[in-house]
Amino acid sequence: MVHTAVQKNRGISSALLNIPESATHGTAAKLVALNSGLAVEDQVIDLSIGALDTPADPRIDRGVIDFIQTKSGVIHAFAPVKGFPFLRESIAARVSRLHGIEYDPENEILVTPGGVKGSISVVLHALLDPGDEVVVPVPNWPHYSDMVLLHEAVPKTVLVTAEDGLTAPALDRAISDRTSIVVLGDCINPTGKIYSTEELSLLAQVIARHNLRREADGASPIYVLFDCPYEAHVLGERAKTFAAIEASLPDGSLSPMRPWTLTVTGPGKTYGMHGDRIGYLCGPTDIVEAAARAQVNLTSFASTYGQVATHIALQPEMDEVATARARTARANLQAMLRELESVPSLRVRPPQGGYFLFVDLSNYAHAYQQHGYVTADQFLLEEAKVATIGGNHFAQERDLQHFVRINCGRTSSILSQAGIRIRHALSRLEP
Repeated sequence: MVHTAVQKNRGISSALLNIPESATHGTAAKLVALNSGLAVEDQVIDLSIGALDTPADPRIDRGVIDFIQTKSGVIHAFAPVKGFPFLRESIAARVSRLHGIEYDPENEILVTPGGVKGSISVVLHALLDPGDEVVVPVPNWPHYSDMVLLHEAVPKTVLVTAEDGLTAPALDRAISDRTSIVVLGDCINPTGKIYSTEELSLLAQVIARHNLRREADGASPIYVLFDCPYEAHVLGERAKTFAAIEASLPDGSLSPMRPWTLTVTGPGKTYGMHGDRIGYLCGPTDIVEAAARAQVNLTSFASTYGQVATHIALQPEMDEVATARARTARANLQAMLRELESVPSLRVRPPQGGYFLFVDLSNYAHAYQQHGYVTADQFLLEEAKVATIGGNHFAQERDLQHFVRINCGRTSSILSQAGIRIRHALSRLEP
């Protein structure tokens, strides 16, 4: 790799040079090359990138084909920056069914290209100035910190546990006068943490207290970026979404979180529509307008094909598809969990939601380091022929090198085979 100083002399942005390469993009191509010419039993099993093997419902494809055949002029024309009105109405209806909160499709919803990452990007464009701070509980999706750095802002990471997530005292300690955004969500990648209504309410009290003080001082408020791409993978009782919470204040009054909350999600993880690259955000009118102003100068509008597909996916009759996909993924996770729980000294806990396992191999670290492997993911790739994502990617500047994230969105047969490989590889070590 070219030295950073040399790259800078070529004029490449310092902000861009300060972020690492993506841990997932390009992985599939690398594994294809690695597996080329190998027998099936010798090929690496990919449990890295977080997609489900379950294909998208064919009704989505048929609906897009019908739309193209009957309204090709719409497909090939410029679309509204905020998204097609019929899609924004479908989004508002889906959010109402899932969370019981009403958003105005005209003014409070923005459809974005680039999936949920596109929604996060325009929110950051709308709210961040250089030097602002963004509170990010970790381990978490690594691109939060990367995207903050691209805006020349400062990610303020807070190490949390999978059981508790970000607590109110930890949040209070992390907030400074430069805090602009707090990142939260309802099914955290990679730990599967799901916040209860009570936990979110305690966090809301911290936000409300700081924002009331800021309002009195004439300062900008703290916003919450509530990211929930895995919202369909919350099975069982669902907590209130953060925008629906009203924080209790010491004087007995209630402070609604809605004016300070930007909720982002998309159809990718829910309906298997990763390549459609559609995201959407719901929030206060002025912030949505600011985000739309950023979007029109960055990418204009989301793909018309993807918008039509998302509109079809969000219809009420497709809700059962989202639930069925989540249940299948969870059942597959349980199969992998049973394989790993039988391994002595391996620390693995059932996640509250989602289809990832975040596994602690620390008890085996000394043994595999004696064989020349620095991290757990390196060991599993070489000795078990299983590709995972190393824990350090989810908590930059934190020591999680002996953790791995395992994607259990694969079929049960693939997961069973991978589990057997991992067990055999670990059995050859002396923990």
